[in-house]
Amino acid sequence: MTEKDPQGQMPGRADHQELEFGGLQFGVSFREVGATLRVSGKVDGGWKEMLRFDDFVDLPHYHAPADGAQVNFDRSLGDPLEWYIAQIRDNLPEWLTKSGFADIVPAIDFKAIVDNVDKIDEAMHTCVPDGFTRVPGVGLQRVGSKAGASSEA
Repeated sequence: MTEKDPQGQMPGRADHQELEFGGLQFGVSFREVGATLRVSGKVDGGWKEMLRFDDFVDLPHYHAPADGAQVNFDRSLGDPLEWYIAQIRDNLPEWLTKSGFADIVPAIDFKAIVDNVDKIDEAMHTCVPDGFTRVPGVGLQRVGSKAGASSEA
């Protein structure tokens, strides 16, 4: 099921959710290894994935740009999702610029994104199915596994 909500309102539990505000789309989905957040913007008249955060149980990581190399998350920074939401709220123009999308930065309403960042966070929580849980300070875990016991690279 795909739910598209251009107004940025939070849909109910869904396999895939797309939120749109500030001139960007935030696609949230879940697969067997964890949750994914894709940040897309208008490039050359069409939507292009620019950044991706994979909040995976065993190996949370991000891609900046989205088609670039995987950068493994350093768990000493705390909860991966909390860190990434903070990056969207506090540093998104810099991330987009470093990822090669400086030309679209002036067209983005970052205040609208900051005002709605809680909806992105909520979507990353509501996409988590039974059998998984978010452990404060640790991140996404399988139910029954020891918090923080997942492997790191």
